[in-house]
This record gives sequence, structure tokens and C-alpha cells, in this order.
Amino acid sequence: MNLGRRWFLGHAAAATTAAPAAGRARAPASALETRLIVALDQLRLFDTHEHLFPESMRVVQPVDFFTLAGSYALSDLISAGLDGKALERVRDPKAPLDQRWMAFEPYWQVARFTGYGQALSIAMRDIYGVEEISRGSIGPLTEAIRKQNRPGLYEEVLRKRAGIDFCLVDAYWNEKPAPMEQPFFLLAQKFDGFVTPASRKDLERLQGISGVSIHTLADLKTALETTFQQALKAGMVAVKTILAYRRDLSFAEVPEGDAARDLEAVLKGDEEVPKGFRNQKVRPFRKLEDHMLHHVVRLADAHRLPVQIHTGLLAGNGCFVENTNPTLLTNLFFLYPRVKFDLLHIGYPYQQELTVLAKTFRNVYADFCWAHIISPPGARRTLDEYLETIPVNKILGFGGDYRYPELTYAHARMARRNIGQVLASKVEAGLFNEDEALQTGRLLLRDNPMSLFAPRRA
Repeated sequence: MNLGRRWFLGHAAAATTAAPAAGRARAPASALETRLIVALDQLRLFDTHEHLFPESMRVVQPVDFFTLAGSYALSDLISAGLDGKALERVRDPKAPLDQRWMAFEPYWQVARFTGYGQALSIAMRDIYGVEEISRGSIGPLTEAIRKQNRPGLYEEVLRKRAGIDFCLVDAYWNEKPAPMEQPFFLLAQKFDGFVTPASRKDLERLQGISGVSIHTLADLKTALETTFQQALKAGMVAVKTILAYRRDLSFAEVPEGDAARDLEAVLKGDEEVPKGFRNQKVRPFRKLEDHMLHHVVRLADAHRLPVQIHTGLLAGNGCFVENTNPTLLTNLFFLYPRVKFDLLHIGYPYQQELTVLAKTFRNVYADFCWAHIISPPGARRTLDEYLETIPVNKILGFGGDYRYPELTYAHARMARRNIGQVLASKVEAGLFNEDEALQTGRLLLRDNPMSLFAPRRA
């Protein structure tokens, strides 16, 4: 695809179509910025991180406006004060629509300008034609969502509207690894359950997944290796871990004997596992966890697969954010120099720590998935810094990180706009010319992830 000056000349008439924020027209952009955003709008994307259901699952589910709002936007409303019976009413699909809106609306008014709110507004405007989410529009909007919830939705929204060629998807709905239903979905498989078994019930579940009886540490490794092979056959292109939701990201080198003793304690069931938030700080079988995480990374190394690691902000409300600092992973980068580590979400709010890691380690990559909706200006500031600190081939520009394609579409628009604005500022500062800006945009949004995940790309 030629995205140089000749391309610009042929698309001058489209230069007023750059994506507005939060469903409203933006303040006038410079001609340069507008040209860059329009060019990026035409670029076919590689989406590095999604939780999208297979379409066959999506279209049989009851989906309405509040379902879509439950992806991230609702977390900001809860942060604003939505709780108790009001929150229950918003989440209750059987409650009358007007009652759900009445509970939702006061908190929407103070949360609608966050990145999550902007994405929801853009999706409702562009896909369902609603300029403003309000009491008057909520009924027609919900009806339009239900009407469009049918086969062909993914092709229309993800492929045609969002311009996505590949989505790297965490298929969390499958207990056992399985091929992706959509041909443009690529598999990122988690093995966290094999790292953190804490009860006989956990081990029984792993036995069911792998078909391997687990009585010893060697058995647990065999079960992991068997499931890893299943994932390879299913088309896995990346290993993924979200262990930051359970514990900190510091994984020590633990001898087999120490790990085996932890597994023996799990099998005996003598050790009580803390409940609730305390579980993220007190890990009675930590030596087993550390040892098994290293085994997962060694398997990725043996099969030349990149490893995606959740770093930074956790979804939902309330977390031990210090558990997610990417610098806690440093020993892994030294120990496994052939493994390419894709650090998700730019480690927000540890994006500067990630800067140092990606700058100094050949095998560390900075991924902007989720970041453009966590904090649109934070993502712009971070990209502005990264472009002059990290080699540009180490930066991945977009991953939607949603369950619903409408919101992935909206996030893609926001990402293109963010990247276009930062690239325009670099041209204006004299760092590079327009052609170089466009080539940089293509690297961020397509070529870099294509290269990173190419060995097993479908």
C-alpha cells in the first residue's frame, strides 16, 4: 500500500473526515494532522489484543446498550459512585429500560468524557446512528443493537468499518485450546491455571483439560506440555499471561524440590488460601507458581513464540497496581533472551519504566493495546516520548481489548486519531517528513505486530 505524498493528493477531498471525539466534532485540526489521520483511517490494522467472542456466541446472546456499556464504561460509573441497588438495576436485563437508564444517567453525566465513555459514544454514533446517548435515544438505540445482533456483524464492524485484517484473541471461553472460528482471529493462549493451582479442585480441572493425571510436579509439567501442544495444533501464535490479576510479577528461580513441596501441600489441602483482595498479596504456593511460570516461558522459547504479559492497570474497580509494574519481570528478560516479551497496556501507569525496558532489552516490546481508551492524552504523551526513546520497531500501536466489536471499532478510531496527532506534532517539530510519519504509522499499526507474530500467522 502506497501511503506517500501521491496518496495524499488523491485523497484531499476526504480530509475533513477525521474521527471526532466522544461523538462530537473536534476543534479544527491542522491540515497536516487531518491528512495523516485520514491516511491512517485507510490503513488495514493488526489488532494485538482482544477478548472478542466468536460471532456464533455473540449473536445468540441478548445484547443491549447496557451490555455494551458494561465493557469498561461501567467501571468509570462505579468509580463515580454508582453502587448498590442502582448498580444491580443497571445490570439487570429484565428490569424496565427506563428504570435502568434512570439509575445509569446521573453517573454517565460525570463519566462520559473519559476514554471509556468516548469509545462508547463513538460506537453508538457511528454504528447505530445515535448522536447523543440520552433518555430519548436509549430505547431506539437498544432496539437497533438487538436488530443488528445477527450473523455478518463481525465482517461489517471489524473488517469493513474498523479495517482490521487480524485480531489476536484471548479465547478465554475455551477450557481446552481450540481453533478460532473467525479466520482473521489468531490465538493467544493462557496457561495460568497450570501456574497457580491452589486446591485439589484446581488440579482436577487441569486434569480434565489435559487428560493427564496429576500427582507430582512432573505430572503437572506433563499436563502443561500436553495442553501446550493442543494449543499449537489449534494455531496459537502467542503465549499470554494475566497473572498480574492474581499476584505480583516477580518470578524467582525456584529449585524443583521447593516447587514439588508446594504441590504436595496443594494435594494435602492443609494450607488455607486467603480470600478476597488478600489473595493478591499472600500466595502460600508461591514457589510452585514461580517455578511453573518459568516452565511456561521455556516452552515458549522452545517453540519460538512471543509471550504477552499483562502489565499496568487491571480491569474493574480496585487493584494492587504495584503488582503490575513491568520492572518486576526484569530477570525473565535476562534469562530468556530469545523470547520476545510483548508488554501489554504500556504498563500504565508505569509507562516510563516500560520505556527503559524496551530501550535497553532487545526482546522487550511496548504494546499500546487498551491504552488509547484508558487515557487518550496519556497514550499521546507516551507515544510522543516513545518515538524519540525506543526504536520504532519495538512499538505496537493498537489492540482493542474488548468483548464487543462495536467498541473495538471505536477504539480503533481513537487510536488512529491519537497516533495521527502525535505524528503530526513530530513532523511540525522537524523530526521527520510526512512520508516518514506515514511509514511510522504503518509500522505501529500493522508491520510491527505482523513481524512479531508472523512465524505462525494464519
